[in-house]
Amino acid sequence: MLKALINPSFLKASILICSLFMVFAAQAFELTPEKVNGIYLLAIPERSAAGQTKKLQIEFAEMNGQKVLATQACPRCPAAGYKLQAEVSKELGRPVFFNSMGIYIIAYDDNTFVSVAADGELGKMAWSEISYANIYSKQGTPTISLEVGEQFVVAESQRLMMNEPQRLMTGEGVAKFEVSGGSGRYYAAVSQAVGSKQYDQLMVKLDDKKEIILAGLNCRSCTSSTYVYEAELSQAIAKPVYEMGNMGRFLIAQDKGIIWVVSAPLGKQLWQEHSSYNVLGQDKTAMRQVSQDKAAQDAIEGRLRDYATKAKAEVDARYVEEDLQRTAANVLPAKGMEDSDLELSGLIAARAWANSYSWKEQLQYVYMTSRDWSILRNKLTGIQTGRRIQGVITMKRDDGLCSYQQAIFEQAYNGTDYQEVVMAGVVPGQNKLDCGKI
Repeated sequence: MLKALINPSFLKASILICSLFMVFAAQAFELTPEKVNGIYLLAIPERSAAGQTKKLQIEFAEMNGQKVLATQACPRCPAAGYKLQAEVSKELGRPVFFNSMGIYIIAYDDNTFVSVAADGELGKMAWSEISYANIYSKQGTPTISLEVGEQFVVAESQRLMMNEPQRLMTGEGVAKFEVSGGSGRYYAAVSQAVGSKQYDQLMVKLDDKKEIILAGLNCRSCTSSTYVYEAELSQAIAKPVYEMGNMGRFLIAQDKGIIWVVSAPLGKQLWQEHSSYNVLGQDKTAMRQVSQDKAAQDAIEGRLRDYATKAKAEVDARYVEEDLQRTAANVLPAKGMEDSDLELSGLIAARAWANSYSWKEQLQYVYMTSRDWSILRNKLTGIQTGRRIQGVITMKRDDGLCSYQQAIFEQAYNGTDYQEVVMAGVVPGQNKLDCGKI
């Protein structure tokens, strides 16, 4: 592919051309199959299933209500399809087509097209770098040079951006975006991922306080993303919140026709440096403004920081309440074997264990929950090597509560006598309870 970096002199020339094209493009033109369909010559050869080619069959048609441009290098070669970008075409006054490979085809006139891939999305930024360009001219009609074609598409991208501030200030074109909220077409401030693909326009299906489903617009074979309503987080921030699985991906129905997409551990942590967000809205002009307005972006992030703080406080409060309820309901496990000497030996063993691991709790007493010992044997010979029993350690904590932890005690066997009791391990997790229960 051709790769041309745009230098300053090129930009100056393109700005001049931009001024000329602004007058020319004011007279919008439309394509018809009669004007378009036919054989086109390429400024530079392109690879195809039939090898290098300098000709393409190009056809313009309407399929299922969508205007498309199709190119084909040979009768048996697979065709490449491009969809008409209606809104950009209307703003520029000339047909613009785009495909999933990131290539635009922009009509220069009725018989000439410029095929181009650049460093950004048309309408989101003025192009400064062309990674690929070619000229398609209908056989037997005048053509333009590749250099003029590149200057033309860069100038069009600049013109689109030059028109943007005026539209935002005057409000021109805003009325055509009906903001009704709920389900429907939404525009993304920056491309939004659904599955493995990125979309600038999405179809949103909102079932209030139940779920939201996101899908790429006009996407037949791709996946969708389902977000389920989260009542606790919604209550915390006073906005409807939906989560996709337990993946830390959320949708916040921020306002009528506006949805915030959030990738952050809401309810678990405060807003993190690596947390991110996007904005989906029914008003395309407003979404473009958000994508370019640093102050608006900072305001959104500030609000999300506040949301994250409130969400974590709500979840932490629930954890505290649940912990209090568990503590109040907890009781000591039932006692098994009665053996005061073993209990004293178990307490000595438990204190040695606690000291070695720097436990802060004060151990109170130990008792056994098993009714009898279980015998330990060598796996190969079957000879007895010791015995094991389960018990409980009770403790006082620094917070005024008590707790217990289940433990395992063992005695080695030397063939004649059992040795001293040692603590062999603990079951993870302390169980808090009122001290009156120990």
